[in-house]
Amino acid sequence: MTKEQAEIVQTLYEVTNRLSRLNRNLLLLTRIDNHQYNQVEQIDAVQTLRDILPLMNKLTEGITVYTDLEDSSMFIQANQSLLESLINNLIVNAVRHNIKDGNIFISIKERQLIIANTSAEGELQEKLLFTRFYRPSEKIKGNGLGLAIAKAICEYHGWSIHYTYRNNMHRFTVFFGASNQTSNIFKKPNIFVST
Repeated sequence: MTKEQAEIVQTLYEVTNRLSRLNRNLLLLTRIDNHQYNQVEQIDAVQTLRDILPLMNKLTEGITVYTDLEDSSMFIQANQSLLESLINNLIVNAVRHNIKDGNIFISIKERQLIIANTSAEGELQEKLLFTRFYRPSEKIKGNGLGLAIAKAICEYHGWSIHYTYRNNMHRFTVFFGASNQTSNIFKKPNIFVST
């Protein structure tokens, strides 16, 4: 195979992978819309996050992840697979929109999951962020469905998700119920423990 042929095969492979991811994401959204995730149970959100974090190590290469898991456990009514998807999408989003040698802060406390990241981008428009296929920058990889999926998962469970921009950081907060107050834990980054 010539070098030119190898490059064509590589390009086709990458396009096929992107189409495959797009197809999976669209199927996930359709299943959520059609309420096909009936199995809801008591799940420890803190433990689910702890289980996911080691798998994210390769993805977050060069980015420092700080965690503040104040509660040793926090049980919520959820579909396990959708909860994992929600956390994965928010962490992948924090990696994609980060800077070289940046930071990600992850916290669960007061029935809130907060994921914040450093970024070179300014404040984003919350009204557009959660719409399907919205991408604030063409430089960033992805199909623009990650945050739409996160929003759909939250709505499916009766939770809410909000975006704020403060201190040059993008911050997503999922409210699992009870409290609707956004905490100020990111004012002092030294309270986090690096993982």
